[in-house]
Amino acid sequence: MTDGEVQQLTSILGAMGASIQPPVTTIPGDGAIPIDKDGIYLLTKGSAAAITLAVPGANIGRRVTLIGGSDFAHVCTAASTSVRDGTTGGSGTLTSAAFQGSTLALIATSAIVWSVEKNTLWVIT
Repeated sequence: MTDGEVQQLTSILGAMGASIQPPVTTIPGDGAIPIDKDGIYLLTKGSAAAITLAVPGANIGRRVTLIGGSDFAHVCTAASTSVRDGTTGGSGTLTSAAFQGSTLALIATSAIVWSVEKNTLWVIT
């Protein structure tokens, strides 16, 4: 299925009140979160992971979900303090709880901003 076909199907399902969830991708070490498509990322490194997140660019509406999958505080550094969580100013450091299951869901609301949709036990500074 092409990206265009997925977008069309997502649109049809959205009109019906349903949705398609992207597959969960395991990130077992340090690295960058892909922003070329919606994604759910399970961070499973056996020590604190160092993760990076670029600004959305042309990917307005993109959704990224980060889930702590090991008992370590994983740190995601967002470019240019691009994360907005409803508090003062932008933030650039996202830290998971040191327990499995902490979840942070982001949506790209402009070319330079990720907005927090849901935050379960992540610290945003």
